[in-house]
Amino acid sequence: MRVTLYSMIGKTAFLSCSHFVVRVMGFALRIWLSRSLGPQAMGLVELAQSAQMLLITPVVSGLPAAVTRMCAKADAPRRARILRLSVLLSLLASVPLYAGAFLLRGPLCTWLGDARTLPALCLYLPAIPILGVSCALNGYFYGCGKPMPPALSELLEQLVRLGLCMRLVRLFSLLPMPLLAAVPSLAAVAGEAAGLLLMLAAAARTLCSPGAGGRRETLGELFSLALPLTGMRAVSALMRTANAALIPARLVSSGLAASEAMTRFGMMQGMLLPVLMMPSFITGSLTMVVSPELTRRQACGLSLSRPVRRVLWTALAVGAAAMAAVYALAPTVASRLYRQAELLPLLRACCALVPVLSLCQVTGGMMNALGLQRASLRISLLSGLTCVLLVYALAAMPALRLWGAILATACQHLLTVALNLLCIRRALARCDQPRFSSERSASSDAL
Repeated sequence: MRVTLYSMIGKTAFLSCSHFVVRVMGFALRIWLSRSLGPQAMGLVELAQSAQMLLITPVVSGLPAAVTRMCAKADAPRRARILRLSVLLSLLASVPLYAGAFLLRGPLCTWLGDARTLPALCLYLPAIPILGVSCALNGYFYGCGKPMPPALSELLEQLVRLGLCMRLVRLFSLLPMPLLAAVPSLAAVAGEAAGLLLMLAAAARTLCSPGAGGRRETLGELFSLALPLTGMRAVSALMRTANAALIPARLVSSGLAASEAMTRFGMMQGMLLPVLMMPSFITGSLTMVVSPELTRRQACGLSLSRPVRRVLWTALAVGAAAMAAVYALAPTVASRLYRQAELLPLLRACCALVPVLSLCQVTGGMMNALGLQRASLRISLLSGLTCVLLVYALAAMPALRLWGAILATACQHLLTVALNLLCIRRALARCDQPRFSSERSASSDAL
């Protein structure tokens, strides 16, 4: 147990350092883009990215988690079979999705409410099959307890994205705003392609090795694990995209001009939320390491209560420390980094959301590790609908406006955390009860 604990701590520390570097580069890129493009163009970038996240959700959500869970319990030959079938499934899902998104690009932009997002959407579409294969490979490596290839791939992807994006924005700075807002999408596709090549090189031996286990049986397990989680992530992405289209529209209904509404939306999505989510490089790493371990312990019939409690307290401590840091550094972030004085009161008021976001990420990973994907789908649907309804009601009030959208987001995450914790508690009671019953019967026999 001690060896496993030390191994988990080491892997979490490695992933945290890697994700910290990646997050710092991504944060620096966002700051540079906000200065170079301005809040209104950043609003277009964020609006396009919300649709991009919706498009890639079917290929990056359920299947990687299913592969991680299956590989955590399998031997090497069966892992090779799982990996090959998951890559095939990702291509079968992503290529038709890519073609359909290209054909429906016009209606999608109309649904977003701004036709200026069309160049960014079109340039990002090739990332759909690239991300599908990359995420299947990520799931395999995390399930095998090998976090180094995904970490190096993510680092290479961010380096390519950062360098290319800065170069292209400077080179084409005189382009119209819609084309300039599409540059980050082009850089993202190039970065994802570079990361995929690295992952394929790392997994080449496994892809070419003979596999074990029936194809039909493996496919059935992949589908049963992946479909509920894909539905949950699709619902989350759909709600997020609906909110992204709804917030500027409701701000206009409150009396703001369309340009001012897009500027405030860009400030919330492109400046405020990235700062609040910076600590996720630690909690995300913790989730990636702990989830396969919880799956193994559940398969072996071991107690789960103690490791779950430790992870939750760790996530809460990380979130609390990050909350204090955001509050203390808010003036520097608002005035020196983003050069937006209006951001300071937002950061000071919203820093209490940081622990909530940390717990939301960790409990979501635990739900997947414990096989509670169907419950996650229901929770995601309920919290997403709650957020959409609150945005519709609150963001249009002249007294609230952007604060109403922020309050709706806070309610969504608080509800998600509360329901996740309730489901995890019930699952732990079911998992640990047979173990305690067997121990009690063994002690009675001994007496």
